[in-house]
Amino acid sequence: MSIVVLQLPDVKRKSEIRPQECPYCRAALFQRWGRVSKPVRDNRYRRVQVYRYRCCHCRRTFRHHPMGVDKADQTQRLRKLAAIYWVLGLSLRSVAIALAPFGVQISHMSVWRDVAEQADLLAQRRRWKPVRVLEIDGAYPLLKGKKQPVLIAVDLGEGKPVAIGPGPTSTPSN
Repeated sequence: MSIVVLQLPDVKRKSEIRPQECPYCRAALFQRWGRVSKPVRDNRYRRVQVYRYRCCHCRRTFRHHPMGVDKADQTQRLRKLAAIYWVLGLSLRSVAIALAPFGVQISHMSVWRDVAEQADLLAQRRRWKPVRVLEIDGAYPLLKGKKQPVLIAVDLGEGKPVAIGPGPTSTPSN
């Protein structure tokens, strides 16, 4: 029996740390320039505190959101939870209905956008990265009573497998 552990992003009501640098000019000196109570869709919080800062170097203002919140109406946790419900087999409308008892009212189109966002994030993680030293090794595991060839490509710098695929159809001579 396999166990799957899903870790949802944590959401804070207000930010506990100041930003390290200005997102526009990378300067480290800025002052707090206001605070706003932002309404969010989440199963725990209805509002979070978002602080605005003004850079002393470029004089532009920017918002600093608490952990788990960005400029979207839904928190990162709710967007990921909606995508997980859909992956588990619920329809888009069923996901919206399943979240309603938690006090979250979202449309089926919001669920569709959440699923598309999570798919894009997964696609970005799967992009090929350059490898300095690559080793290709073969193995012949037993599958249905017959030895099946498998090729494994390993990044020797990190020691992680890069790709696994079927090998040539000829069998070993031992």
